[in-house]
Amino acid sequence: MKGRRVSYEATVVVPVLNQRRNWLRQCIVSACTQTAPVETIVVTSPRTRASTIRELRELRRKYGSVRVLPEEGEGFAAALNTGIRAATAARVGFLLSDDWLDPDAVEQCLGHGADIVSTGLRGRGADGVRILEQVSRTTSLEQFRRLPSLERKASYLQHFFLFEESVLLEGGGVDEQIGLTGPDDFDMIWTLLERGASVSIVPAQLYNYRDHGGERLTLRSVEAQVGDLRKILDKHGVRGEERARIIAWHSASYGLPYHLSADRRAGLDPPGRERPSLSLGP
Repeated sequence: MKGRRVSYEATVVVPVLNQRRNWLRQCIVSACTQTAPVETIVVTSPRTRASTIRELRELRRKYGSVRVLPEEGEGFAAALNTGIRAATAARVGFLLSDDWLDPDAVEQCLGHGADIVSTGLRGRGADGVRILEQVSRTTSLEQFRRLPSLERKASYLQHFFLFEESVLLEGGGVDEQIGLTGPDDFDMIWTLLERGASVSIVPAQLYNYRDHGGERLTLRSVEAQVGDLRKILDKHGVRGEERARIIAWHSASYGLPYHLSADRRAGLDPPGRERPSLSLGP
């Protein structure tokens, strides 16, 4: 009914720079058609193409749960923070515009009351159909608890994430000062864990990650991404041999689609170490 305020159980934030029309539509529709009531906040950049804005307006007309907002600030982290601040629901999740959610992803996460809820991830080829087993992951709370450091625990958790909005705001949101690689799915998780955030894991692959060779933050130069990682390690006070090991481990997946970097990672995993964070980006 027109004028009636809808009560949403979760807000899904989608930062958009530019995106292929069919990929963007698949992403947004997957959020709008969740089995739980979800508000979808799409945050655009000043550099977002006019054609992408038109597509978003069309989706907004079709799905009343879509809001399109300009980013406040500049860059990927600022876009996520814009969505977090604008959320009307108490739980907030992130979805990148290359990717999409299973229909019940949010509903399954809502069944967990932790500050951070993380799911498994299904790797997909660029066509969105082919399943990439070397990328796909099903995580478990038992394995998470056995990991020996907060850095390793932060690396282990993956999208889809659903957070308590109040915890995100109290923790300062996504750090806009540390660069583009990993501010959302590594540094912010690490920061929240340092602050004592509780964690729950849904042991199911509910987030569909499209691994492709087009525009994505993990395909920037290795040098630029390692620079971002150093900022994160500076922030968390990591020095010496451990710092070198972390840089070698994370950077093994930089600069190539994730499924093509498997050989780089061979032999780098110490006991208790899991795969590098995908550091998903638009």
